[in-house]
Amino acid sequence: LSAQVYTQGGHLLCHDDVIGTRKISFIYYLTDPSEEWEASEGGALELYPPDAAAPRGTPAVTPSKEILPYADALVLFTVEPGVSFHA
Repeated sequence: LSAQVYTQGGHLLCHDDVIGTRKISFIYYLTDPSEEWEASEGGALELYPPDAAAPRGTPAVTPSKEILPYADALVLFTVEPGVSFHA
């Protein structure tokens, strides 16, 4: 289990969470519940499919889904080497 804090302007590069035998990753958002998050503020979790035209283990350039960091939201996703890319 690990915890991270990302301040304004912070950004993760696209990656998968393949660490040891990890099978599931999760993100629990602790944003301020009194302020509704807007897409224009950034901070979305971006999920990327594999790029079918590239070598195995290469993510697509454009995310297939974006999930905003709403207060008290829990996001779970499977961890698959070369498949479960996110930023």
